[in-house]
Amino acid sequence: VIEAVQQNRIPEAHAARFGALPVQFRGRMMPMNTFSSEILRKLYKEQAFGSLNADQFMLSLLAMPQMWMQVPLIALPSKQVSEQYDLPVDHAPYALFFDQQGSYRLLPPLQAIYHHPAGERTAAEKDLVKLDEKINIIWQLLNHNMPGIFPNPGDPSHTWYAAGDDLSLFQEEDSLFISRTFTCYLTEVTRSLQSGDWSIPDRVLREIEAWQLQKDKASLIRPEKLKAEISYNRMNIFSRVRVGYFIFGGLLLLLAFMQQLQQRRWRGGASLLLTAGIVLFFIWHMYGMAMRWYISGHAPWSNSYETMVYIAWVTVLAGLVFGRKSALTLALATLFGGVILFVSGLNWMDPQINTLVPVLKSPWLMFHVAVIVAAYGFFGISFLLGITNLSLMTFSGRDNQLTYRLKELSIINNISMLAGLALMTIGTFLGAIWANESWGRYWGWDPKETWALITVVVYTIVTHLHLVKRWSSGWLFNLLSVLAFASVLMTFLGVNYLLSGMHSYGQTDNLSSVFAYLTAAFGLIVLLGVVSYRKRDKL
Repeated sequence: VIEAVQQNRIPEAHAARFGALPVQFRGRMMPMNTFSSEILRKLYKEQAFGSLNADQFMLSLLAMPQMWMQVPLIALPSKQVSEQYDLPVDHAPYALFFDQQGSYRLLPPLQAIYHHPAGERTAAEKDLVKLDEKINIIWQLLNHNMPGIFPNPGDPSHTWYAAGDDLSLFQEEDSLFISRTFTCYLTEVTRSLQSGDWSIPDRVLREIEAWQLQKDKASLIRPEKLKAEISYNRMNIFSRVRVGYFIFGGLLLLLAFMQQLQQRRWRGGASLLLTAGIVLFFIWHMYGMAMRWYISGHAPWSNSYETMVYIAWVTVLAGLVFGRKSALTLALATLFGGVILFVSGLNWMDPQINTLVPVLKSPWLMFHVAVIVAAYGFFGISFLLGITNLSLMTFSGRDNQLTYRLKELSIINNISMLAGLALMTIGTFLGAIWANESWGRYWGWDPKETWALITVVVYTIVTHLHLVKRWSSGWLFNLLSVLAFASVLMTFLGVNYLLSGMHSYGQTDNLSSVFAYLTAAFGLIVLLGVVSYRKRDKL
């Protein structure tokens, strides 16, 4: 079957024209390229299907449904589901979920599951619901019920319709055009695969585009935005920036440690060159965020993916601010920014651009999130500097130069923490103003509000503990700067994904491994703190 897919591979040039077609999906106008990418990522958990890009995949699926029913396309959520329903381990074809009589194999267990409240479902039941969602998506695609390609000029809600939808709301002339033209287009695509002449599919596609422009009475089609979104999709900015951060940050970290051991004049020039590279990737990172802002029409920190991308940007920004005094700080910040971008690219975070509900369109919310999330970046710098100081204390011998470096990094650590605390406090007040505007109250002890306050209190204690003489040790300050970051993780990840509240981005079942790693990391940090305690007199 895979060989048949490769033999019927649609040329990239025509697939790109198909990908530029304006469509409406989830209440947002987007190019077909974005729709295809989101569906492929949802079904297959990858950005491409073998050698087929997202546009080639989608057009092939629409034009040759019988072939794609046999293709192992659907990523299975768990090994338990695979074993229980006698399915392959990784991916299964659509046809495998139906018996010889055409009955849906998952229907009986799903009927029982849907009678249970969502909060009472087991992990296996939730996995089965996710699998059912994927199968329904393919069913809608095979029946041409998505996406919305054809605008109805008489629809007051400006809804666009798919060729397989109920077209009785259209005028007879328009409904005939839709049903005939779309069927004709897909037929000509299959013919062109045999003949190699793509002039007719190109012409039919132009006819559909012209009809869209003619019937788009609400002027929803914005060609410049659609082109920008296609460019954004193809550039894959944040994945490439992540690689750049790892390379330049890693090299700068190596150089910084070499400089600590032995001063060399040439290393100053190399450090400057690596810093310039980091700045270039930082600007590209910012450009990617600006593109998302332009495409969506709102600030690019409206969901968990965008927030992680923004935190990575602020972290590197903080590194550049403090990097003038310490190349080691910039190197650590850049590497941490790369790690955050890596986490944002994992499958449990969805990079799709969403529309905002009215309550989230307040300018107070934009400022609140921008300021409070920026604090996370500065707290991240403190976390890294704390670990670095504890590690240097543990694994280095007694050295006056080392003592000076430890004190220098501790000062930067304190400044970064104070900056984060100021931003966190201001952001919390801005959040209270938004809460009053949206819900008529400044404070409601929502889990997010409560943990934001806890984080402010925790970092206030850490930054003021040196005023108590018996607790003014540099070792204790650096250890607490590391442990305090747990409150930030709980405020962002814990509340958003484990607790329920108005600030949650939505719960997910894929975080168990993440929190397992965090628990292991916490154990290592405690061990590092115990070992470094013996050498606390260095600082």
